[in-house]
Amino acid sequence: MESDVGKPQQRSVQVAENGRMNLPADVRRALGLNGAGRVILTQDENGVILTTADHALRRARALAAPYKPGGRSVVDEFLSDRREEAAHDGNRDRGADRG
Repeated sequence: MESDVGKPQQRSVQVAENGRMNLPADVRRALGLNGAGRVILTQDENGVILTTADHALRRARALAAPYKPGGRSVVDEFLSDRREEAAHDGNRDRGADRG
């Protein structure tokens, strides 16, 4: 028997006149939604893709990973540079007060 994991599944969901619809429980579980939550709808010429913010963030990180320099955090490197500049500027300002 073939596995259904990773295969696209189609569902028919009723949409009310006001646009509301209910996601089936198994779909919510598959998305990792427990109780209330938010989803991201991406519309293109082929239809709509529904995902979660967590999934979108994981995908963005995976896409950016090959460009991450040597496993270092670009944010940590940026903050370190800013701290060094601030310390340098502070030393320069103190020197100007003396002269």
